Amino acid sequence: MTAFATIARKPLVALDPDFEAKIRASFEHQGLKRLGGELKEISLGHVEAHLPYSDLVRQQHGLFHGGMVAMAADSASGYATYTVLAPDEECVSAEFKINFLQPARGEKIIARGGIIKVGRTLVITEATVSVLRDGQEIECALMLHTLARIKHMKSGKNT
Repeated sequence: MTAFATIARKPLVALDPDFEAKIRASFEHQGLKRLGGELKEISLGHVEAHLPYSDLVRQQHGLFHGGMVAMAADSASGYATYTVLAPDEECVSAEFKINFLQPARGEKIIARGGIIKVGRTLVITEATVSVLRDGQEIECALMLHTLARIKHMKSGKNT
């Protein structure tokens, strides 16, 4: 999936054999889930998230709001990062850049996150976002995402 394919890239290693369960448990606390989002695919280095269109995710012109496109991309690439973390680790965004390629008009958005590089303190990922319109996937955004590795934080409310 990555646009940054190189021959010298190290193979990904799953430090937590139960990464899928960890991701699904974390997703229960995610805003994307409360908006109707789902995790459709989880594998080492890859996560695919879907978000259906609704009044909750649209902007004034009837398109998916750019913030919702970014949220889906952030979730997909963030959870792709979870697949290479140790059991006592999680991650938080340190930085991201998103390019909107065209308006997100359609029935749902599909965000696919993948890992570019795993470092000791940072993980570099990317996400592509497509919109499903009349049965056809149309690319609408590309994100480059840097995540910081952290020790486990309690999931739930911000208190």
